[in-house]
Amino acid sequence: MSKIYNYIDQKGIPFKKLASFSIRIQEDDILNRLNIESDETTDKIINKGELIISTHNHPNVKAPDFPNKFKLDKKAQEEVAINWLKDTTGYIVDEFKTLFELPELNQNPFLLEIERGIRNYFLVLATKVINGDMIVREKYDSHHGFLQENFIKTFGQIEKINGTLGIDGKMNDFGNLTEVGGDLWFSNHVYQEYLESIKPLKIVYGDLNLKNTHASLESLEEVGGNLNLRKTTCHNISSLKRVGGNVLVSKSQLDNFDFSKVEINGKIKAFNDKFNQGQLTSPQ
Repeated sequence: MSKIYNYIDQKGIPFKKLASFSIRIQEDDILNRLNIESDETTDKIINKGELIISTHNHPNVKAPDFPNKFKLDKKAQEEVAINWLKDTTGYIVDEFKTLFELPELNQNPFLLEIERGIRNYFLVLATKVINGDMIVREKYDSHHGFLQENFIKTFGQIEKINGTLGIDGKMNDFGNLTEVGGDLWFSNHVYQEYLESIKPLKIVYGDLNLKNTHASLESLEEVGGNLNLRKTTCHNISSLKRVGGNVLVSKSQLDNFDFSKVEINGKIKAFNDKFNQGQLTSPQ
């Protein structure tokens, strides 16, 4: 048990995402038809004589995926993950799927989903350093109605993310986050109405894309790749010293920035953008 606990301590709880489908067959009467047609998970309805056949797609199904060297069946893997969480943090859950409902605890990051490489997924505790790519999302998928991952509002005690960070949910603040080891992007589909500043963020080693984000950049010192300020009213780059790529900006906002003291390895490129100030501008 100590070996598998050490594995989780170092890497996290490995899991895989599954596609799950189900088929329901019912007699074709008015009540059953209404029940099926009102079911949001129904993807397709087929009529076969006096029967209704409905197929359902169940997204967001996850299962543990520990290496074969541990020789654990699915049930044992689930039990190990649950027991590790209890023994490590004191937090008790009854089912493996509940682990994915705990990205935050007491309004602070707790158990987060990350990806390392392509489709190598792990659940990790929110410590000072997170190793892997991570996406913050809104709590619920508004289209399908399922619970999404990493629905945090602050980065809390996290100081560094060694990977790409995507923000597809509304943030309140950046907590203690000072470094992002890959790209940092904000979604085109979410307007950051509560985020007043990205402080204390100092460096993004990849590209920084700030669309639909209207926060102060007062603490930002360096961007390793491109700095995309298009369709945003982000301001205050007083600490910015270096941009490794290009700076992209909307012409209407160009006069709000002073790049005279910034080392820019690429070019400043201005665009005739039309966007909504103070509300979401959807991608065209």
